[in-house]
Amino acid sequence: MLVDRLYFPVTTLGPGERVVVWTCGCTKRCPGCANPELWEARADAAIAPARLAAILNELAARTGAHRITFTGGDPLEQADDLASVLAAIRPAFDDILVYTGYLFEELPPLPREIDVLVDGPYLEAENDGVCGLRGSANQRIIVLNPALETLYHEEMQKPRSVQNAVFDGRALSIGIHGRPLETHEKE
Repeated sequence: MLVDRLYFPVTTLGPGERVVVWTCGCTKRCPGCANPELWEARADAAIAPARLAAILNELAARTGAHRITFTGGDPLEQADDLASVLAAIRPAFDDILVYTGYLFEELPPLPREIDVLVDGPYLEAENDGVCGLRGSANQRIIVLNPALETLYHEEMQKPRSVQNAVFDGRALSIGIHGRPLETHEKE
């Protein structure tokens, strides 16, 4: 699997304190994407799915984390590897959220371990700044695990927030961002 980074604790990409995994590789290349540095499927980011699962399970055991988000890039462009990781970490995580630029209807059957899917390409013109879980109004938050319905409904009512962190010597701004301010020339 191609993974750029993972970080814990994150409080902005789903309810509660979460582990977040950012994958590499996204062919959608949405204009205005918050993570264009993750578009390339970089070979230097390769990690065996079993090794990634072991790292995530160890992190969960050490920290008590039980919520996880996969984003990117697009994790579902590595669907087989993602399915392997999810099957191996399911006992440790009871809330698995996955972001994808694909529409739910375009996808093959999803791994049953996915509890919540945020689907659809990011459309900068539809970045309404309303929901803290999606970047643009066309994206849907699809709760596949009925046990999480209330939790996610409440999360969708919350405003956006951003968490700043340093990872591997670089500054990260984690969360769902607003649309860039437009500049207008003076008339």
